[in-house]
Amino acid sequence: MANDTFEQALDLIVGAGQTMLENGGEVFRAQQTMEIMARSLHVEKFHVYVLTNGIFASALPESGESVSMVRHVPLVSIHLGRVEAVNELSRELAAGKLDLAQAQQKLKDARAIGDASPRVERLACIVGSGCFAFLFGGWLIEMAVAAVAGLLESIICQQFGKRHINRIFTDIIAAGLCTLWALGVRFFVPTLDVNTATIGALMVLTPGVALTMGIRDIINADYLSGAIRLLDAVLIAGSIACGVVLAWLIGGGLGAIVW
Repeated sequence: MANDTFEQALDLIVGAGQTMLENGGEVFRAQQTMEIMARSLHVEKFHVYVLTNGIFASALPESGESVSMVRHVPLVSIHLGRVEAVNELSRELAAGKLDLAQAQQKLKDARAIGDASPRVERLACIVGSGCFAFLFGGWLIEMAVAAVAGLLESIICQQFGKRHINRIFTDIIAAGLCTLWALGVRFFVPTLDVNTATIGALMVLTPGVALTMGIRDIINADYLSGAIRLLDAVLIAGSIACGVVLAWLIGGGLGAIVW
């Protein structure tokens, strides 16, 4: 394999792993996918070390001079469609259905898969919050309050995300405003179960993916990556709790709580 082709193949492999990490893929799955692609592309003596926020890879071409690549993955979002597209790419490559150029194009296509529209995200938050409130024992009034709170959360997260505001601060504000909304409604509707409505709305903010991936990484002996993901989940959960506590304190100060 010529040096230029070798470097293109290595760049493809590392780019595939980066795409998986950026979109919520597990560390062990990203590493496994990269190793499968390296074997399929005949990249010899391929070694890779994957963390939740970085990839370190090296390989030895025919020229005898080792080639190394490092990719930093500072932010992680959740888009399992892109993860699945990269998995499909690795399977087709292993089956011999793709050459290097076709694989590069498929990776570009995978990275270009769009996110859900803002309206769809808002609708999902509204429906999810209302349904969670119902699951926690709420009825129509709790479901309605939770649904509006879910809309507030989605708007806050979208607007703060456009401005690249820190996730922790975003969660504190979103959780606080949703709790204040429920407390404000209770002032006019004393029968409202604030806890049920608030918990239903906050469920869409909970770091379920980070928690699940952290546990899976630890089970697969990726202790450092698992610990990082679990710490991220704890920080997000703590941010949500801080927002709720602040809202209750503010609500109590304003006399919004009806005892």
